[in-house]
Amino acid sequence: MRKAAITMQRYVRGYQARCYAKFLRRTKAATIIQKYWRMYVVRRRYKIRRAATIVLQSYLRGFLARNRYRKILREHKAVIIQKRVRGWLARTHYKRSMHAIIYLQCCFRRMMAKRELKKLKIEARSVERYKKLHIGMENKIMQLQRKVDEQNKDYKCLVEKLTNLEGIYNSETEKLRSDLERLQLSEEEAKVATGRVLSLQEEIAKLRKDLEQTRSEKKCIEEHADRYKQETEQLVSNLKEENTLLKQEKEALNHRIVQQAKEMTETMEKKLVEETKQLELDLNDERLRYQNLLNEFSRLEERYDDLKEEMTLMVHVPKPGHKRTDSTHSSNESEYIFSSEIAEMEDIPSRTEEPSEKKVPLDMSLFLKLQKRVTELEQEKQVMQDELDRKEEQVLRSKAKEEERPQIRGAELEYESLKRQELESENKKLKNELNELRKALSEKSAPEVTAPGAPAYRVLMEQLTSVSEELDVRKEEVLILRSQLVSQKEAIQPKDDKNTMTDSTILLEDVQKMKDKGEIAQAYIGLKETNRLLESQLQSQKRSHENEAEALRGEIQSLKEENNRQQQLLAQNLQLPPEARIEASLQHEITRLTNENLDLMEQLEKQDKTVRKLKKQLKVFAKKIGELEVGQMENISPGQIIDEPIRPVNIPRKEKDFQGMLEYKKEDEQKLVKNLILELKPRGVAVNLIPGLPAYILFMCVRHADYLNDDQKVRSLLTSTINSIKKVLKKRGDDFETVSFWLSNTCRFLHCLKQYSGEEGFMKHNTSRQNEHCLTNFDLAEYRQVLSDLAIQIYQQLVRVLENILQPMIVSGMLEHETIQGVSGVKPTGLRKRTSSIADEGTYTLDSILRQLNSFHSVMCQHGMDPELIKQVVKQMFYIIGAITLNNLLLRKDMCSWSKGMQIRYNVSQLEEWLRDKNLMNSGAKETLEPLIQAAQLLQVKKKTDDDAEAICSMCNALTTAQIVKVLNLYTPVNEFEERVSVSFIRTIQMRLRDRKDSPQLLMDAKHIFPVTFPFNPSSLALETIQIPASLGLGFISRV
Repeated sequence: MRKAAITMQRYVRGYQARCYAKFLRRTKAATIIQKYWRMYVVRRRYKIRRAATIVLQSYLRGFLARNRYRKILREHKAVIIQKRVRGWLARTHYKRSMHAIIYLQCCFRRMMAKRELKKLKIEARSVERYKKLHIGMENKIMQLQRKVDEQNKDYKCLVEKLTNLEGIYNSETEKLRSDLERLQLSEEEAKVATGRVLSLQEEIAKLRKDLEQTRSEKKCIEEHADRYKQETEQLVSNLKEENTLLKQEKEALNHRIVQQAKEMTETMEKKLVEETKQLELDLNDERLRYQNLLNEFSRLEERYDDLKEEMTLMVHVPKPGHKRTDSTHSSNESEYIFSSEIAEMEDIPSRTEEPSEKKVPLDMSLFLKLQKRVTELEQEKQVMQDELDRKEEQVLRSKAKEEERPQIRGAELEYESLKRQELESENKKLKNELNELRKALSEKSAPEVTAPGAPAYRVLMEQLTSVSEELDVRKEEVLILRSQLVSQKEAIQPKDDKNTMTDSTILLEDVQKMKDKGEIAQAYIGLKETNRLLESQLQSQKRSHENEAEALRGEIQSLKEENNRQQQLLAQNLQLPPEARIEASLQHEITRLTNENLDLMEQLEKQDKTVRKLKKQLKVFAKKIGELEVGQMENISPGQIIDEPIRPVNIPRKEKDFQGMLEYKKEDEQKLVKNLILELKPRGVAVNLIPGLPAYILFMCVRHADYLNDDQKVRSLLTSTINSIKKVLKKRGDDFETVSFWLSNTCRFLHCLKQYSGEEGFMKHNTSRQNEHCLTNFDLAEYRQVLSDLAIQIYQQLVRVLENILQPMIVSGMLEHETIQGVSGVKPTGLRKRTSSIADEGTYTLDSILRQLNSFHSVMCQHGMDPELIKQVVKQMFYIIGAITLNNLLLRKDMCSWSKGMQIRYNVSQLEEWLRDKNLMNSGAKETLEPLIQAAQLLQVKKKTDDDAEAICSMCNALTTAQIVKVLNLYTPVNEFEERVSVSFIRTIQMRLRDRKDSPQLLMDAKHIFPVTFPFNPSSLALETIQIPASLGLGFISRV
């Protein structure tokens, strides 16, 4: 039962499940059918509506487009109508105006024609008119006659041309006939060739078949080639794409590399600029420190001299009361001369001893320099000792080598002995001839012939002088050969006496053999002389060729440089305005003329040298001719000689070839220094003579002492020169002309010592003649340092003189004087109850300052001061003017106003104009006036808002914070409409400038002296051309 129930339940449940599944399938199918049917209905409805809307839109858009087209068409037609109407109106207006203008022209021309007609009628009535007409007719007839002649000439020319053409035509017809015959022959050959055409056609058929085969093969090959071409094109396109990608990557990498390189170069350049600036600052600081030390040393030296004078006065002044005479009166006095090389101790007599309380204290700088000099001398002594040891070793080595080679020395000794014997024999012959001539002259000739004025006497005397000259030359050669023989024998002598005996006997035997074999020796000597002659000729030709090649290269290089310079000047002139272009062209023309003048002077010197050489050759030839005339005179009787007329003899003056040196005696040194330095007046020398003449004379004297290899003379001359210059500057140190004169001469003397020192760095600016004048025996580098220090001291003294002259002028001329009239007429509002210095007229004006500057500049130019040194002096002068003016402006409240700022700016512009006129804008003088310019601008600008404060902070970069605040505090309004600077504005300025790192000093250091440099400036003046004027009183020196 239970099983039956379970089975029944199973079948029932299965039936119910199948029914439920069937129901689910039917519902799912019904929903799908509904979905597709609803979709169909909705899509059909959408399509109908979409088609209707599209039709409506098309009709609407067409309607709108047609309306727009009609509007554009109407506008276009309206524009055309307007164009036509406006054109018609313009043409009608133009025609009316033209008609009116033509009518006016006609009326005016008719009026002028009537006037001309009246004049012609009046002229026609006069007789002169007929004459003029006839003259015109005659001229016309002459012109017509000339035309007829010209036409006849042309006709003749045409006839000649026709005849030439006929000849050409005949020649051409003959050529054509020959061509016709040749064509006939070619026609016959063509008939023969027709038979060959048939065979050729058969060959053509065969060739056509071959051509078809080749075409088919060609098609196959072309198809294969097309496929290959497509493949290669695809491959090439792929490679191109890859190449473009690689190029892009390469460009990106290159761009990155270039950027990195630029960044690196920029950073390196910035670092380099910063380092160079720092080095320049350090160098200027060192120069300033060194020059300050020199200044201090000169001050101490002056004090030392003053103390010495006081001590001498104290010694020589008699004391009241008991006098004590010492038994010993001798003591040593040390006199220090400012030099790095010389420190001499001189004994001076008659000086009494003093107690220890009154002795002069020891100068530490002097002691340290002397100690340093002692160490230098010890080092030099050690170096000299090492060199001496090395030289001794070299001598020992050379002696050892000479002992190893005695045979070569023996041959040379034989040759020298032969030459000596030959010279002695020639000397004997010359003596015999001289004696014979004297005997013949004294015995055979008549007294009239041997008279002093007779021609035979002159000829014989000339021969006698020539023979004596040759005799002296032979004597000198014999002495030289003997000395050489002695030195060689002493060098060859060995240590053992036996060897010396054997060697000497061998040498004597060899000499005896050579005496026996005289012919061989003469042949050997002749060959040697010919070889020497050939070698000398070859060397002279080689030197001349090299000189010509070097000259041509130099000319080519100079022409290239001149061409480049001309192109640069042309490009610069094209960029300049017309006025500046004219000035530049004039300057260029002046420089070109000066260069040509210098070249012509050099050519003139060369021609003078050639003239001197030719004169010397002429003298030699004259001697030879005189000898020939003597030979002819011996064959003529004395009577014939007396009857002949005596021609006058010109005695030529010997022209000396000066070497650029001046010779003087040792005892004349003090006289030279006295006349050339101590008693010389700069004004007369600067006006009448060449600049730097004392320096040139002193250097020429130094050159002669160097030429003589006299170190004591060089040392004493340079020492006395330096001491004398110091004495002159101590005696007349307040005179600007004296200080400027000796500054320029000291610098020129220093430049001469550098130029002719023989160092390559200084010789490259010299000519070949100037290089020959270089010092040969002494190195004066330490004296150059001494002269440089002396020049620094003179420069500092010059600056002090300038400051003393300019200081009383600056305040009155730059601040107090009213250069612009009417600006400072109103007193500042804060100063109405007291008198001001603005109203007072000072004794000096700006014009007086400019006149003083002009006088300084003209004096320095007259003295021949270096242009770079003049720039440094001008820079120092302008610094003094700016510093003193600014300091007085900061200390005076009545000067801090708007009008005074305008006055100061105008005065500074006048100083800048002076710099521009003197071509000194690049001297750095304008930069020294920058604080004063900014102070004047600060007085003129607005001082209210924050923008004004920012502008002031950016503008006043040369002024310190304390100076800016001081000017703002002292600012006083000119009238009631202006206002004082508010405290808040000054505080904002201080807040903005608090990060600025500058010195807290208010006033500028007016005593500050810039470090001076002396750039090398070589002179183009040749030393041998310098003439010593008689006004200097130097007759005791002579040119060499």
